[in-house]
Amino acid sequence: MSAATSAPAPSHRAGSRPGAGPSFGRVLAAETIKFFGLRSTWVLLLVTVVLMVGFAALSAWGIASFSQDSRGAGPGGPGGPAAAGGTDFVHTVPSSGLTLAILVLGSMGAMFVSGEFGNRSITATMIAVPARWPVLIAKAIVLTVVSWVTITVCELLGYVVAQPLLAPADLDFPFDARLVPQIVFLSGLYAAAVAVMGLGLGALIRNTAAAIVVLVAILLVFPILVAIFRQDWVEWVAAFLPSTAHTQALDPTASGKLDAAGSWAVIAAWPVVLIGAGIALIQTRDV
Repeated sequence: MSAATSAPAPSHRAGSRPGAGPSFGRVLAAETIKFFGLRSTWVLLLVTVVLMVGFAALSAWGIASFSQDSRGAGPGGPGGPAAAGGTDFVHTVPSSGLTLAILVLGSMGAMFVSGEFGNRSITATMIAVPARWPVLIAKAIVLTVVSWVTITVCELLGYVVAQPLLAPADLDFPFDARLVPQIVFLSGLYAAAVAVMGLGLGALIRNTAAAIVVLVAILLVFPILVAIFRQDWVEWVAAFLPSTAHTQALDPTASGKLDAAGSWAVIAAWPVVLIGAGIALIQTRDV
């Protein structure tokens, strides 16, 4: 009489098949908790607020002081009535600190993933989520929301802080003045794109310092280099840089190779391409 034998039960461990693991909602919740649980997150967000609001106040005070001091030069001088009329450059005061703030947010994005590669905690994350791509997408969503909200609130605070400083020089302006709504509500989208660019570079390079250097080169160094040359093809290259696209996107009347819609497409393409490349690399390389 032979003993009956049975096949071993199939294994259903999280890493045994593609797609196993928690739902995307749980991954998103975990990445949100992880993001706000980092001390560096709060430090960098505080630095962003200080830069944005502080530069808005400093710029407003400087512009008003210069206007008042030079107004005695008469109608033809730099501070005459024409200069005190509230020109477009005054409307950009709430965004005076944006150039530095986006570097901080981009660095935060790079640290959000490269830090995990540095301390090897990414291994546990990828074991729990074997599909891998949901982790980067969840991180990108968290960064997008936080960056947009942070910059928008800072722009509003910058506007409020700037008005009493500009008022003595009759340079204060209403909220619906030209460019102001676009600057206040759309600059946050650009900041979010830069933060996700940092995330993509962090996933690709896996080193925080190197990712930040590349991000600074894209945002600051390349625009300076292309500005040296005046050839038509160089101007086309410049049009596809994030900083150039941001200027054109907020002010459709500005002269440029792309219109506002094309410029927004460029801004969106940078983080999409970098995150896509990061996902492709994470799927094929060991963590």
